[in-house]
Amino acid sequence: MADSDSDTASSAGDILEDVSEPDTTAFKCLFCDQEWVRVPEMFQHCTSLHSFDVPTSMKNLDADELTIIKLVNYLRSEAQKGTDPKTINITAETVADDKYLQPTLQDDALLFELGDFMPETDTKTVDYDEYEAMHKNVPEGVEKIDLKDDRDTSYFDSYKGAGIHREMIEDRVRTEGYRDFIEKNSELFAGKVVLDVGCGTGILSLFCARAGAKKVFAVDNSDIAIRAKEIVAKNGYQDRVEVIQGKIEDFNTQRLIGKGKVDIIISEWMGYGLLFEGMLDSVLRARELYLKEGGIMVPSHCTLRIAPISDKDWISESTSEKFWDDIYGFDFSTMVPGGALNDRDIGVLDVPTSAISGSASTFYTLDISRITVKELDFTSSFTTTISRDVSSLDAFAIWFDTFFLPPGSAQDAATIDVDGWNKNGEPGVGFSTGPMGTPTHWHQAVLLAGKEEREVNLKAGSVLKGTVTYNKEKRDARGIDVSIAWEAEGTQGPVKGSFTRTM
Repeated sequence: MADSDSDTASSAGDILEDVSEPDTTAFKCLFCDQEWVRVPEMFQHCTSLHSFDVPTSMKNLDADELTIIKLVNYLRSEAQKGTDPKTINITAETVADDKYLQPTLQDDALLFELGDFMPETDTKTVDYDEYEAMHKNVPEGVEKIDLKDDRDTSYFDSYKGAGIHREMIEDRVRTEGYRDFIEKNSELFAGKVVLDVGCGTGILSLFCARAGAKKVFAVDNSDIAIRAKEIVAKNGYQDRVEVIQGKIEDFNTQRLIGKGKVDIIISEWMGYGLLFEGMLDSVLRARELYLKEGGIMVPSHCTLRIAPISDKDWISESTSEKFWDDIYGFDFSTMVPGGALNDRDIGVLDVPTSAISGSASTFYTLDISRITVKELDFTSSFTTTISRDVSSLDAFAIWFDTFFLPPGSAQDAATIDVDGWNKNGEPGVGFSTGPMGTPTHWHQAVLLAGKEEREVNLKAGSVLKGTVTYNKEKRDARGIDVSIAWEAEGTQGPVKGSFTRTM
């Protein structure tokens, strides 16, 4: 949980000029072959001769840096089709496709002359605890406040302190999983260019440099980047590890990384329930912007797993029901929704193995080299076999397993038992964040069933089938809504349930 394609193929990563290049680079008009050296004059030409107002289109889109790049490439692609500029209508949907991050024209000089038209960032810093207090525990029926910009700012602010980085580094399952893959496969890193997305303190970048990487770009938008730069220098790797403070998608970050593609992208992007925090979106954009064809994504795969929970005592403790039921002879049960586990939010807890009442089921596999941002919203099925007679189905636990499969591996991450994997001498490295393994700082995501739905009787050996839906939370792009629907044959006939929880 960190902060936050070919040598010949083009990408937005190729569009950026070296600092030393002159400011008088000539570029073609968007719609004809006339050449220009000043963007405002070319835009005026587009308005007067071609009847297309580029600055107004940018303004109407409320365009960020990547959208402006997409707009230029879209307009050039329409010009190549022979589309009359007067008939072009630009909307957000028009330029939504990430294919327009690829330059339409090879070495399009216009794309690295757009600096004056790129938006400035002016977001208000909000205290992270204050934001969480506003965002959590909102009474039902009250719409959550839309704080997208503040949420993004507070997200990065939350990673600038030392405490959260100590927690992650002390998580040996996490840190040594990355280290072991890098050290056991040092030939993959020797002499290569690596991009570390959300580098934090720079520990993964240093592992790569120590394994022989020729160059490592360590990118983080949080102020922890300042400490990372000091750590890199203190350990003598400043000649090979370049720390960049900024978002991976930002124009200035692209300028600093430059035109060349990278051989490897490494990132510890996983959040609670795997996709909380939405950092994988940035990793996938980095893949499209910078990674060579045949380049390596580290980690290579993640699988999402689910299992049922049946343990009334543990649930009562986790929801604080046991505590609030009797306060000096008074009933304080109205305080129960404020517990670590409630009927609105996804809890983040270590589930005791004794509470797990069925087999774990892999319900979604992410191949990080191929998956798209759109595929991070999904509905997928699962099947679990109840392992003991139970009188309640209280909740579901969701966790993820992470895999570092070497290039060319024929192994299927969805079928690997990560806990016993390396004991058989099979290649690759992996780790689990599930309740059966060593605890990690990710714990497990726990979704409490509705109170009425919990009261079911299931026999050992009965099969429970269901679906899990992940959606980005509508009012917070870094949050997720998770829905579970299930059905089984109970001792008194068919039983089923469904609920949605938010993180």
